[in-house]
Amino acid sequence: MRKLLTRGMALALSGLLLFCSGCKPKEPASGSGSQSGSSTTSSSYEAEEVDWENTVVYNGITYHKRNDLKTVLFLGVDNTHTTAADVNIVGNAGRADAIILFILDDTNQTTQVLSVSRNCMTDVDMYTGDGQFVSSFQSQINMQYAYGNSPKRCNFLMKRTLSEMLFNTDIDSTISLTMDGINAIVTEMGGITLTMEDDYTYIDPSYTEGATVTLDGAAAERFVRYRDTTVWGSNETRVDRQSWFIHEMFRQMKASGATSDWVDTMLTTADPYIEMDLDAETIKKLTSYEMLDESLKVPGTNREGGAHDEFYVDDEALQKLILDTFYEPVS
Repeated sequence: MRKLLTRGMALALSGLLLFCSGCKPKEPASGSGSQSGSSTTSSSYEAEEVDWENTVVYNGITYHKRNDLKTVLFLGVDNTHTTAADVNIVGNAGRADAIILFILDDTNQTTQVLSVSRNCMTDVDMYTGDGQFVSSFQSQINMQYAYGNSPKRCNFLMKRTLSEMLFNTDIDSTISLTMDGINAIVTEMGGITLTMEDDYTYIDPSYTEGATVTLDGAAAERFVRYRDTTVWGSNETRVDRQSWFIHEMFRQMKASGATSDWVDTMLTTADPYIEMDLDAETIKKLTSYEMLDESLKVPGTNREGGAHDEFYVDDEALQKLILDTFYEPVS
């Protein structure tokens, strides 16, 4: 299983790709002893004089990890039916239905979006309501959020699990927003104007491809949340739609000026719906850096599962995507 990969095992996965950072030890669960999962370096690679924290060797080419990138994980959380008391029930803290990684490039002052299907199959850690580790099992990644006993803890678990799924790519900060917060934020923005990039008439008859529509808060929430559960694979279409919507929302925030007062107003509006560990500098970057038109997506194949769709990541393609995005060849 991916979560238990040591450095040597990760290297052996491709035979050619040497990833820099080994699997980090699991954080001890609240009220319990430390858990297994710490890694060791494979002795067969000790002769390789490489900086494991910063260097990758792929097809005989040495790549260094870029140090001018920061990452912010955005989670759109569906917990409409969850109360404060429910959080203490195992697996009942809600679901991370939108999973988007913002990649901030300090050198070029740009932001790129990497979208992740909520149905990506990976190792998920189960915890009791009081935070004690139970076991790991393979499931859709959005289920990891459900096993936290507070929004902060839920964010941490998602951040750690996604990092491991992305071969230990660093995730610097996390921001989660309950889906009903979309309504409040878009209302405060005065609406969001979209030129429909596809035919979304299954959501609203006016959402024809190419139509320019201004969505109020309620319409924006429906646009982001809607999917036809009777149609197999509909979540993958929703992932693309959510990624595009969040992309446009941040683009329009930037276009509005995004002054410090404006950001403060937006954060006040979002406060009941949001949990984050972003500092002021990162928030400034999110609202001021240019949003690149090209969005990235974790590659893989969607399959019909027993109760829900299952998305199986193409590890080789994902490794190449990570290499191209987070590393650069040594000249």
